[in-house]
Amino acid sequence: MNTPEPAEVPATKKSKRSWLACLISLLSGGIMALAFAPYDISFIVWVGLLPILTVLWCGPAKFWRGFFMAWLYGMGWYGVSFWWIHEVGYVFNIPLWLFILIAFLPLMAVYSAMLGLWGGLTATVLRPRFTPSPDTTGMRPEKQKEAWGTWAWQDTLSTLYSAAGVAATLVCVEWMRSSGTLAFSWNTLGMGMYHGLSLVQWAEFVGTTALSFIPAFVAVILWGAARRSYLYFKGAKRHCHIWDFYGTMIVLFMLFLGGLFISKSYSQNAMLRRDSTLALPVLAVQTNKDQKEKISERQRGIHDFNEALLNTTVQAAQEVLQAQMKTAQENKEHLAFPIHQPAWIIWPESALTFDLSKDTAKNQLFTDDRPVQLNTRQEMRMYNYIRYQQDLATQFTEQALPALREQLGLPVVLISGVDEHRFVPTENGALKIEGMLNSMVCMSGTDINTMQSAAKQHLMPFGEYIPLADSCKWIQDTYTEVTGTQVGDGIHPGSGSEPMLTPVPGKGETVGIIPAVCYEDTVGSVLTKFVRKGPQVIVNISNDAWFRHSACGAQQARNAAFRCIELRRPMVRAANMGYCCAIAPNGAVIDAQETPHESGYSFAVLPVDRNAGFTLFAIAGDWAVFVCLLILMAELIVYFLRKKLNA
Repeated sequence: MNTPEPAEVPATKKSKRSWLACLISLLSGGIMALAFAPYDISFIVWVGLLPILTVLWCGPAKFWRGFFMAWLYGMGWYGVSFWWIHEVGYVFNIPLWLFILIAFLPLMAVYSAMLGLWGGLTATVLRPRFTPSPDTTGMRPEKQKEAWGTWAWQDTLSTLYSAAGVAATLVCVEWMRSSGTLAFSWNTLGMGMYHGLSLVQWAEFVGTTALSFIPAFVAVILWGAARRSYLYFKGAKRHCHIWDFYGTMIVLFMLFLGGLFISKSYSQNAMLRRDSTLALPVLAVQTNKDQKEKISERQRGIHDFNEALLNTTVQAAQEVLQAQMKTAQENKEHLAFPIHQPAWIIWPESALTFDLSKDTAKNQLFTDDRPVQLNTRQEMRMYNYIRYQQDLATQFTEQALPALREQLGLPVVLISGVDEHRFVPTENGALKIEGMLNSMVCMSGTDINTMQSAAKQHLMPFGEYIPLADSCKWIQDTYTEVTGTQVGDGIHPGSGSEPMLTPVPGKGETVGIIPAVCYEDTVGSVLTKFVRKGPQVIVNISNDAWFRHSACGAQQARNAAFRCIELRRPMVRAANMGYCCAIAPNGAVIDAQETPHESGYSFAVLPVDRNAGFTLFAIAGDWAVFVCLLILMAELIVYFLRKKLNA
């Protein structure tokens, strides 16, 4: 039995209520953004949905009203949370107002529309069945108690039913935002539980997206329990037992305790005490180079092998060694303190100032002469440029890299980012130049033939490719007219799923690198393909200079920590103008650059499990999202069956 329709409200009063509901939705969405980096007011994640639930359930049960209110909520949430995106306009000299109008607001509107779908369903299909309070006037006390007890039990069941549907639907719409063409998985509701690390450990089993079920379910239970307690006390003049809330808190506490023990077992200290753990010293270095400066240097043909980065690396390695020697000296009477020298050095995505060439048929890098099909002057100029880049690459591997190793006194492995020109085979056996790859390169030997590379597979829409351009001619023509280049001449997605097997100097062992280029460390489905049994490390190289000194770096690093939990692999990140850091398999930061928006470094000893296996998420992926979809479908069926029976 549903609540009876209220009496007709005057138009002026109704208009004021509508405006107030819109304002509450927008402002409370902005407040929800404070639960995430860089603000990290984590308790908001547990109560941040209460205002929008109040707006949705205290108004008429209309889908489009719910859609619009939740859309406003999303605009507040995402508009504040992802405000840093506007910084890219500065790099391209686009006025702020224009960038907001043509790029930022449309993108936020698309993301918020997915939350709007959640709001429309929450306001209608998933709405609790608000049974009217019993009229116990003139009843005997025992009858009053029985009537109110029956009402409270029905309301409890309705709240539980609604909580499951609301939480499952939110997981589904966040998965929609995290997948597809405009994939953007940052700052999902479950990520707000990061602090403490206990509850987020369950991402190993259900994935990060499904974690949103927990705070969303708790919010609905809290909302329903508060409403029930108020009405019960108002009518029965005594307190009622909110069993759904008690039970939810008990389950939440059990999840917390279980996650606490899991987190401890995957911590750096706990893992390094095991004989099966390899201690891998890694040094991530960045020089905080502005993107405008980098673009300008590229246009002027400056290729200095990034001397500033070379010098910073040498200085960083010396400081790391001195710090360890000092600590060992201070602890010499108490314990044996091991000295770790960097085995791997990681530079950011934007660090190397030369390009490489890749034969896509053989999936191999090369610098030698090969027959190339050149039909136009533009292709000839491009080929000459590529040959010049190949010479620079050879000079780096034969001169700069050996000099760096000599200065360090270590046979270090260098990992960084590089652009690769694609050479595609033609029918006559020659090669033709076709676009580029944004890749990670691993240099463990003394010449270019020992290099390994892995290309970025998850490209940034509009930044690295134009959606639908390959199939729509008018998009191709518009793109050519605006940019002066053909579709296909830009960045192409990479392929493959084999990790890069990389030696660990001084250890005599090999570790598999799970490559994550740019924001791929926020996309679980990409990294999962590279998981193999045995010792592995996730390596991320990023260039956050596109977004300058903003919250982008902090949010990406936070998001990346969830990949470590999902796969139970440690990670090292080198990010230009971002957060250079090392992360343990439990998602905890082992070490981070103290001043992320300045030139600096991060040094850590990664705990690498030699016997690492497969997590449930690595095997089954987002299976929990599918379960949430089934819950939503079941509640949709029940809703329409009830509607048909009541008709």
